[in-house]
Amino acid sequence: MERRGIRLIYSSLTGNTEKVARAIAEVLGIEPLNVRGASPQRFEKVQLLFVGDGVYALLPSKAMVRFLRALPPLRGTKAALFGTYGSLPTQFRLIRRILGEKGAETIGEFACPGQDKATLGLLRRGRPDEEDLAAARAFAREMARKAGYALPESSS
Repeated sequence: MERRGIRLIYSSLTGNTEKVARAIAEVLGIEPLNVRGASPQRFEKVQLLFVGDGVYALLPSKAMVRFLRALPPLRGTKAALFGTYGSLPTQFRLIRRILGEKGAETIGEFACPGQDKATLGLLRRGRPDEEDLAAARAFAREMARKAGYALPESSS
């Protein structure tokens, strides 16, 4: 399902950020789009853009950076950033900068720990958990309201 003017794009190398993307998309009544198969042209005239990514060597994924740089101008677009992290959510600084260069205004950010696959899943096992996903859903509702969107009845 696609709601007019709202898009959600994510990159998830471990599956952590994908879990959060799906929780947010469910609240918004839209399909989450994986950056690896999405066309930047689908993001023309988007009014509310959710961008999700993990942290890889303190930065967002290379796939997300390439995608964001290929986007058309985003003047008037509100952006909400989300993601998962191992130690700190350092991916947002570069994402914010690229979106700002495109003309988008970042209106909020959400991050939660993700299970660390580099340690064979020993750190932050089970994260993001249901509590994290509930917080992500609340973030989605808050960002939609902030951008002036009514949500589907079932997501309230």
